Amino acid sequence: MDQNTNQEPPKNRAKKMLVWLGVASIAMFFLAFTSAYIVLQADHFWVQDQLPQMFAFSTGLILLSSVTMYLAHRSISAGNRSGLKMWLVATFVLGLAFTATQYLGWKEMQAEGKFFIGTLEAVKGEYGTDYVILMKGEPLLYDDGKFYKPGDIAYSEPINERVNDTFNISASFLYLLSGLHIAHLAGGFIWLIVLLAQSFSGRISKENVLPLELGSIYWHFLDILWIYLYVFLLFIR
Repeated sequence: MDQNTNQEPPKNRAKKMLVWLGVASIAMFFLAFTSAYIVLQADHFWVQDQLPQMFAFSTGLILLSSVTMYLAHRSISAGNRSGLKMWLVATFVLGLAFTATQYLGWKEMQAEGKFFIGTLEAVKGEYGTDYVILMKGEPLLYDDGKFYKPGDIAYSEPINERVNDTFNISASFLYLLSGLHIAHLAGGFIWLIVLLAQSFSGRISKENVLPLELGSIYWHFLDILWIYLYVFLLFIR
């Protein structure tokens, strides 16, 4: 028996390696941004608050999309073309729903006075309950509408002007990280559209699953990337 019968062709391995190199570079890109988040948080006034509630729904939707992508792969591996089409469509719809909940999350932030480019003065809510402002990792003291440095227990020197004129970098980073993820998700949508076209034309089959495998690697990576960002922001905030 030929021992090479079940071995993957070198061309296929090369294509997979290229995809893995691509996702590794994207991972390093986001790692750099989250590292910058930590560094800047230590040196600036920083709003500590809750993530938009819609981001929790986003997380559930993107996890489900990984499940449907897996089911699409399992379907075609069993020769089930109709199952492949159904689960790819489901993955696409869940991806759209994820994008919609991200947008609604941004609208939540805007309703709370947190904009991509905005100052701390615009932030709405009750200080100490809805949010606090950190200075070098310590919450500012607040009394009668005035902010004080963490060590100013005598409330002797208000710093409102300095605080209010500071850009809300925390909110800017939240928009940036989630927006960059959406931008990379757009590549996933393009890939899904191609996969859908190939599945309906019969080009993806039990004997030719490479296009689906390549798309699955990228899509599952985007899911894992969002989970990383969500957990990072959930705990760092």
